[in-house]
Amino acid sequence: MEKEMKIVTRQETFTDLAVRELGKSRAACVCRLQFKRCKKSECASCPQHKKFQSCVEVMSDYDRLRLDSYTAGYYVEYSSNPMAWMNHREYVWYFTKFMSALIGGMVIFFAALIFLTGL
Repeated sequence: MEKEMKIVTRQETFTDLAVRELGKSRAACVCRLQFKRCKKSECASCPQHKKFQSCVEVMSDYDRLRLDSYTAGYYVEYSSNPMAWMNHREYVWYFTKFMSALIGGMVIFFAALIFLTGL
């Protein structure tokens, strides 16, 4: 039996690339809002949001559906690392809560260990 090799090529138009990049941009904006790096009230004056809106207004319905699909996919990828999107204050608060829980758990563990062994 001979080895078979398939080569598949796909040409990507500028519109395909633009829709994908707009999806990345929108997913990043949603993550910034969700993890409190930006405030919802700032969206109206945000230059990036204004440019995004002007691009979406001239898109066809098909491209808008693709944009929503790309945005959802990139959002799943981006939101898996929430610390990358937090502002400094939120990051410090998150880290402080994590360390407090870790230290508290260790204190409880060692107190229980001492109590159970009778030292």
